[in-house]
Amino acid sequence: MKQIASNLILLLILSICQEGFSQVEAIGSESSFFSAIRANQNESTITFTQGFGNLDPLIFEAVIEPYFLIRTSRDAVWGATLSPAMKLRMYAEESLPVRTPSYMPHITFYHHLTHDNPDRLQLSYLFLTLAHHSNGQEDEFYTEDGSINYTSGNFSTNYFEFGYFFNPQVLPFQNTNEYFKTSVEIHPGIDTNDELKGRYGFVRWHNRLKIYRFSWKRWLRHAEQKTISNSKIPMWNAVFETSWIFGNKDGAKAFEFSKRLNLMAKIAYKPPKIHDVSFFVKLYSGEDYYNIYFARRISYIQVGLQAFAF
Repeated sequence: MKQIASNLILLLILSICQEGFSQVEAIGSESSFFSAIRANQNESTITFTQGFGNLDPLIFEAVIEPYFLIRTSRDAVWGATLSPAMKLRMYAEESLPVRTPSYMPHITFYHHLTHDNPDRLQLSYLFLTLAHHSNGQEDEFYTEDGSINYTSGNFSTNYFEFGYFFNPQVLPFQNTNEYFKTSVEIHPGIDTNDELKGRYGFVRWHNRLKIYRFSWKRWLRHAEQKTISNSKIPMWNAVFETSWIFGNKDGAKAFEFSKRLNLMAKIAYKPPKIHDVSFFVKLYSGEDYYNIYFARRISYIQVGLQAFAF
């Protein structure tokens, strides 16, 4: 019965997320600044099993990250997004448990630095994110034998992230949009587990390159109209990310790549007859990002479904 209830709750959340994306697409044309803000959001995804690698056997891994865009006018130079994000793993075990979900609500503020260029829509902006990351548990972080309590141990931290975003022309094609951002994430120790000190790495440097590729037919129609339509979903989407963890990290040396570097690459394809989701392949190697599991190093290849935030 618990399994059925948890599945129904998850399906309800996913349907709410899908409704949110439909409402986003209905807005119509907008400035390149707010279009870029949308492109900077994380996509909601769900995988088929755990994939190939060293993850524990899973039924699925889901990222549920709808967002609410806050703005005063179409041409505003300030904006904000609010998201009650979470990550879930349903394990392929008896009763199919969902253990210690990652609750990651955050609010991000944006400031536009450049004006629209109708030829290439060049832009840049600064952003500041205030975020929380926890697993909703309250038991001791360690078990009696000194190991991490992955089942019900408490994990909680708060952080802010500030960075710079711009859209360089990386590829020599007119039907692609490229977005790059670099940022620094800092955990000041506010309402943070004492057990994370010396183990988690409270300063992190993130880089991301997103590439959207559209069909030539739809791109030419878009160029003729000189407008940006959120119903114009890209056929291909590629994301490349790196993260470097500074500070004390389980005794890792300053340039110990095997403990400090995280790498991710994801490629998604939307078939022409499908409008709401795309299929993706994701490669990841680095620290486990699932709350209290951070002490593990994981590497995998996953496939699944993705809803575009663009």
